[in-house]
Amino acid sequence: MMIDILSETLMKMKLKAYFSGALDAGGHWAVESPSFDGFKLIVVLKGECWISIEGLPGKYHLKQGDCILLTSGKPFIIAKDLSIQRKIQFDELKRSTQNGVMTYNGGGDFYSNSAYFQFEGHLPKIMFGNLPPVIHIPEHMEQAAILRWSLERFSSEVQGDKVGRTLIINHLAPIMLVQILRIYLASAKNEKNWLVALSDPKLSKAIEAMHSDYQRPWSLDELARTAGLSRSGFALNFKKQVGIAPMEYLTNWRMQYACELLQSGDHNVATVASAVGYESESAFSLAFKRIIKCRPGFYQKAHRGLSANADSIN
Repeated sequence: MMIDILSETLMKMKLKAYFSGALDAGGHWAVESPSFDGFKLIVVLKGECWISIEGLPGKYHLKQGDCILLTSGKPFIIAKDLSIQRKIQFDELKRSTQNGVMTYNGGGDFYSNSAYFQFEGHLPKIMFGNLPPVIHIPEHMEQAAILRWSLERFSSEVQGDKVGRTLIINHLAPIMLVQILRIYLASAKNEKNWLVALSDPKLSKAIEAMHSDYQRPWSLDELARTAGLSRSGFALNFKKQVGIAPMEYLTNWRMQYACELLQSGDHNVATVASAVGYESESAFSLAFKRIIKCRPGFYQKAHRGLSANADSIN
C-alpha cells in the first residue's frame, strides 16, 4: 500500500527528471552550484569529493560509487577540497559542455553524473518539505549499484536519439527516485515527515482512505476510527508526523484533483467543486483560493488545456 500511495502522489505531482550533465574534473577543483527547484541526484563514478550546502552545518564526503540526493534546493559547493578559494560557477562551467560533459582543469581525477527531479503544484512542500537535506547512499549498498545503472541509462537516453527514448526516460525517472526514497525509509523510523507516515500502520490507513475516497465528506472522527486511534490521539499524531492537520491534508489532496479538472477545461467550477467533495461552490472557491492562492475561475483560464489527462468525473 505504501508504495501505491507514493507512486500515485509522484504522478499527481507530475514528476520529471532532467540530466544535468557529467562533471569531469582534475587537479584542485571546486564548483559553486546555484539554488535549484526540486531534488538533485549526484552519482560519483570516479574519484571522490566533498559537498557543503549553504546554511547547513556539516559536510559530506563522497567516494567512487556513492550516490547523494540533495533535497533542500539550496546552493551548494562540490569540490576536491572545500578550502579551495578559487571556485568556478556552475553556470560558467556548463557553457563549456561538450557531449553532455563539463570538463574542469583537464579532467581525469573525478567523474560524476547528475540529474534533477522536479515537481509541479502545491503538494511537494507538504509531501517532501520535512525530508533531510541530504540522503547519502554509500557504494557498498546494493541499491547504489541500481542507481548508478539507472542514471547511466538515463543520461544515455537523454543524449541519444534512439526510438522510444521518451518512454524509457519517463520510466527511469520515477524508478530512480522511488529507489532512493525506499533506501531512506529503511533507516528513517524516528523522523517526522509524510514519507515516514506512510509506513505507520495506523496513520497510513487514514492517508490511504483520503487518497482513495477524497470525495467523501470525511470528519475527523471518521478518519480517527479508520486509523484505529482516538480522535485526539489521531489529530495529534497526524500533525506531528505529517506537519499539517488531517483535514488540511484532505483539503490539499482535493485541490490537486481540482487543479487537474480545471486544467482540462471540460468542467465548470460548480462541477469541479462537487467532484472533489464540496456541496457548496462558494466553500470550494474559498478553499481553493486559500491553498492555490487564486480563484478557481482565474486558475482555469490561466491553465486551460495543460492537463489532457485529468481524471474524469463519475
